[in-house]
This record gives sequence, structure tokens and C-alpha cells, in this order.
Amino acid sequence: MMKRILRKAKSLVIFLQPSCKKKAFCSIIMQSLFILLCLGVMTAPVFAAPYISSPYYCLMDGESGQVIISQNGDKARPAASTVKMMTAILAVEYAGMEEEATVSSNAARTPEYGIGLKTEQKIAVGELLKVALIRSSNDAAVVLAEHIAGDEGFFAHLMSKKAFVIGAFNSRFSNASGLPGGEQNSTSCDLAQIGRYAQSHPQIKELVATRESEFRHPSYGQPLRICNTNSLLGSYKGANGIKTGTANAAGKCLVASAVRDGRHLIAVVLKSSDRAGDCMRLLDYGFKNSYRQKIIDAATPFKELQVLNGEITPAKIYPARNLYLWVGEDSPNIEKRVKMNYELQAPLSRGQKVGSLEVYAEGRLVESMPLLCGDNVARRSNLLKRIIKDFILP
Repeated sequence: MMKRILRKAKSLVIFLQPSCKKKAFCSIIMQSLFILLCLGVMTAPVFAAPYISSPYYCLMDGESGQVIISQNGDKARPAASTVKMMTAILAVEYAGMEEEATVSSNAARTPEYGIGLKTEQKIAVGELLKVALIRSSNDAAVVLAEHIAGDEGFFAHLMSKKAFVIGAFNSRFSNASGLPGGEQNSTSCDLAQIGRYAQSHPQIKELVATRESEFRHPSYGQPLRICNTNSLLGSYKGANGIKTGTANAAGKCLVASAVRDGRHLIAVVLKSSDRAGDCMRLLDYGFKNSYRQKIIDAATPFKELQVLNGEITPAKIYPARNLYLWVGEDSPNIEKRVKMNYELQAPLSRGQKVGSLEVYAEGRLVESMPLLCGDNVARRSNLLKRIIKDFILP
């Protein structure tokens, strides 16, 4: 942009010089132009994508689920404790918060980080969910899994199935905590979708936004004070979740959510050297530098197609509805895929479905809509009938 502006400035100066009889006046004009152009550069909006240290990231619109920007968004990676979002989803859907779960010897032996639960202790599901999400307690996640499914392995199978149902197609789970082991992977875009779904449950939405809380540990008479592992809560405007994760193979991971002026965004970074900073930059980009743009206009013909044996040809084909997407300077990669029979046959009715249109953003389906015929197209009569109609009949 700077080079383009300087070229314009140079051409203006060359144009002005022959008409300037006094060098001083010409110099003033040149200086004024330079100052104005510089001010223009300084005030011009910059929409370039931010620097992100993570090689695997995703920014998603929380309302529509549209991916706004991503890098390696569908690359499967270890996700550490961010998988506890999936554990929490099954917990609220398959158990009551007041139900009492019993700690097994297997759960009590769960590696760090744990909250120190002991074999045969009893604890409410709501308390387990709280400490699993806020403090990322591994042993609490295992107790939840065994209480709901009877076995952590079967619970992990349910996690994988549920993930697929909610649109996280590239995620596979082998345990409830996110600890290394087995074939357990997810992607940044899948985790954004899982986080989005998790926040649709009021219990989870409240817990992941909680900075501090009290946990009723069965080993202590007084509640323990627990603090959220998500540092964005309280430090980033509008931050309301969701989950951190840290492990050797996964690196430092964060699924971050924020709401500003009624708009909800979810940012995910995996194997990040600055997970809080990366998510803040992604969220800032979404709030400040992305805007809604009409991608599909229902009033504009999408195609014009010949109609075999039709009295009207070509026929105009329209999309069923308007479509708006969030876009920025470098995002997203939008693809339109059409499915239809291009050899249309008369007769056709106005509004008749003749195909479908799928719109993808960053490789993910965001909308599917019918393609409709915009005209009534009658079948063309044969030659003899046309002659009779035109020349014999009154």
C-alpha cells in the first residue's frame, strides 16, 4: 500500500511542477501532499492476519460455527486436557449433578494433575465437574467417566461418537482426562466446535467462565479454594472460557471464548509457545478486523441454464436465500459447490428445486441450500401445433 501511495504522490508532483512558477510554492505543495498521504497510511485500516506462534489454530464464530481463519485447522494433534470439554458434555447429558459417584482404585491412581481423591470416597457429580473444568483435575475426570459408563474405555468410545454427532469429525478419544495414551487426537477446528457445543449447556458455560470457586473435597472438613487455569479470565475483555491443556506431546493448548457487543468468538491454539497471547490476537482480529459480507444474494441469478423443449430458455436459477459470512483481509477461503442436473427438461415451475448449493469456509461446510428455478417454463409444443395455433386458430 505504501508503494502505491508513493507512486501516486510522485505522479502528482510531476504534474504540478510545470505549472508552478515559484519553487517555494511547489515545495509547499509537495510537503503538504506528503503529510496528507502519510496521514492516510497511518489511518488506513489494517486487516492482515495476526502473527500466531501456534502452527495449529482456529478462530470460529460462536453463533454460526463458521471458521473465520485457521491454519492446519483439520490437522489431528494430541489435545491434552482440552478433551475434558467432551467429558463435561457427557457428564451433563447423562448424569444428574446431585448424583454421588464412588472413587475407584483405578481413578485414585490417576497421574497428575489430580485433586487427591481416594478409593471408596463418594462425591457429587457437580463437584467433580467443577474441579475437572476449573482446576483440570485428571482423577475427577476418570471418576466421572466410570460413574457414567462403568469403564473409562467405553466412556472414551462414547466421547468419540458424540464428537462426530456434533460436527467434530476428526476427533478420537481414548480417555476422559487427556493424559497421553492410546489413539487420542483432535484438531483446532474440532475443539472450537466442541467448545461451542459445550457452552450451549448452562452448567458448563457457567463453570468455564468461573475464575475461582470452592470445591468440597471429601478428605477435608472445609471447602478448598480452586482457581481456573485459564489466564484470560479477568485479563481479556469479554473472556468467558473455556479450557486449557498441557502435555509434552500436545504442548500448551487453549480453547478460549469471548463475547463483546453480543458477538461470540472461539479461538483455539495447539502446541503454542504463547497460548494466551495467541488467543488474544486471534480474538482481537475477529472482533476488530472481520466483518459480515453477503456471499450469496437470493435476488441475483446464480446461473442461467438451457431448458430442453422449453418455451422459455435459458431459465434463471436462484439460490433459496441470502448468505452472510464473516470475512477479513486474509480470511476465509470460501468455496461454492453446486450439485444439479445441467440438462433441465420442461416443464418447470417457478420455485421448483433443480439443485443444491453448498458453501464451505476454510474447508468446512457452513451452509447448504436449494437452487430454485426462477421462471415457469412450459413445454414447447411441436411444429404442427404451433402452426395451427399461429395461423389457423383465431
